[in-house]
Amino acid sequence: MAHGIFITGTGTEIGKTVIAGGLAAALKQSGTNVGVMKPISAGDTADAQFLKHAAQVDDELSSINPIHLRQPLAPSVAARIENREIDLPGIETTFRALQEKYDFVIVEGVGGIAVPIQDDYLVVHLIHQLRLPILIVAQAGLGTLNHTFLTVAFAQQFGLQIAGIVLNRHTPEAAGLAEATNPVEIEKLTNIPVIGVVPYEKRLDTVYPDPAFLADFMNQHIAWRKLGIL
Repeated sequence: MAHGIFITGTGTEIGKTVIAGGLAAALKQSGTNVGVMKPISAGDTADAQFLKHAAQVDDELSSINPIHLRQPLAPSVAARIENREIDLPGIETTFRALQEKYDFVIVEGVGGIAVPIQDDYLVVHLIHQLRLPILIVAQAGLGTLNHTFLTVAFAQQFGLQIAGIVLNRHTPEAAGLAEATNPVEIEKLTNIPVIGVVPYEKRLDTVYPDPAFLADFMNQHIAWRKLGIL
């Protein structure tokens, strides 16, 4: 058993944090001793704070988010601007400590799977280093077939285990024909199960939504038990 999962996405600003936090809240509600981690943040620590709140853990933010870069850029670029080295061994050490403390650890990536952390080290390499299966978060609407298929193909090129795909509607625009047809088409293209289609929910558009509501909402829209990771 991997004792965790890595939440990645087809790009940035598609709702990875809400899905990661929601999954943590749902697992917590089910009785799982779950921890969370955002190895690298760029810009602010809001994602890490959201995860901590959703999972209701008492870890220091520096354990959840060991690398914080001030510039909202790709980590390799932000680190270069700040004249910093990203401590990759330190990330793994922190992650293994969380694995010792918790039965299951949810790790949220930065941006998409091909985002550079160092010039020759991408998010996909970090996932491989942590030896975790991945859950891909993709947008629900038009354009997602291309982005999702490319993300799956790239992950498979590196031998990653893909546990499932979640389609997320993170904006309030009305759903159309693309949203209705995309789940079936993505499963046909990738042979990876779409385990949930998450609608936009205004009550989650806050800094710290109620963890109980977050858990119930995710249980309603994501069949996380189908991931086969617990």
